[in-house]
Amino acid sequence: MMFYLLILGTVALVVLRWVRATKRARVEWLRAVNLIGRWERQPGDGNGEARSITFTGDLASGKYAAKDGDAVEQGDWVLRGHMLTLTPGEGDAAEFDLRLFQPGKIGLDGPGREREIYVRSSDNVIPLRLRR
Repeated sequence: MMFYLLILGTVALVVLRWVRATKRARVEWLRAVNLIGRWERQPGDGNGEARSITFTGDLASGKYAAKDGDAVEQGDWVLRGHMLTLTPGEGDAAEFDLRLFQPGKIGLDGPGREREIYVRSSDNVIPLRLRR
């Protein structure tokens, strides 16, 4: 009986460590992607129309505003794994495969945004962090 409890305890410890490591890796990946901010379609990508997406919220979900020429679409976004789900205020949700090429450069592949590359829009605003 004691042998089985030892085996069960060992298995539980291994599973707990695996879950923690997976969660830690997920948070590190979300920080590397760092979706919050404005993203513009890479110059030379697509048909030449200006297209951008602005994400607000936390690391894995929030609100978005997508601008395509003069049209603006707003709604909610959720990132699960590598799938980015955009749910407009009016209409059906759309899923996109999100790929991180390097910090500040992502790719989206899905309905209406086939193999598009976006780069983080830089500005001259420096966020100030409060000391704690």
